[in-house]
Amino acid sequence: MDGPGLLSRRRVLQAGLLGSATVWVGGLLGCTARWVSPVATQRVALSPPGEEIMRAVMPVVLGSLVPPGGAEREQALAASMATLDEYLASLSVPLQDEAGSVFDTLHLWPARVVLLGTSRRWQEAAPESIASFLRAARDSRFDLLRRMYMFLQSMAVLAWFDQPAAWPAIGYPGPPIDRPAASGGGA
Repeated sequence: MDGPGLLSRRRVLQAGLLGSATVWVGGLLGCTARWVSPVATQRVALSPPGEEIMRAVMPVVLGSLVPPGGAEREQALAASMATLDEYLASLSVPLQDEAGSVFDTLHLWPARVVLLGTSRRWQEAAPESIASFLRAARDSRFDLLRRMYMFLQSMAVLAWFDQPAAWPAIGYPGPPIDRPAASGGGA
C-alpha cells in the first residue's frame, strides 16, 4: 500500500514512461517540422536550423560589433552565414555531421524548452534568453553543454572575423601579404 507522499515503483515507472513518451513526441515534432529560411540562399553545409541558430546566437556573442538593425545588419549576418557555410563545407564529413548534430539537437522543441526556457524558435527567442543559455552552458558541469557553448561561440567568432568588413572595428589592418589569386596553369 502506498502511503501519502510515498512513491511506489509502479508510479516511478509510469512517470519515466510518460517522460520518455513526451521527449519522443517532442523530438518527432521537432524533426518533422520544416523551417523556411527568410533568405532563399542554398547552403552547402550549413543547415536551415543551423543558420537560424547562428543568426540568433551571433548578435548575442558579438554584441555591439554586429550592426543594430536594418539592411546593414541583415547584410552582415548573410555574409557571416556564407562564410560559416564555406568553413563547414571545408571540414571532413564526420565533422560536418557532428556540427549538424549540434544544430539539430538545439533546434528540437524539447531542447529549446529546457535550454532556452522557451518553446519559441531561436529566431523568436529573446536575446536575454540566449545569453542566459550561453552562460549556463559555459559554466555547466556537463561536458556536452560546455562543448555546445564552445562550438557556438567559435562558429560565431569565426564567421564574423573572417570577413574583411569586420576587421576595422578591431583595428586589424588585414593580412600583411595579399592572398595569391587562384591560377589555372602550371609554372
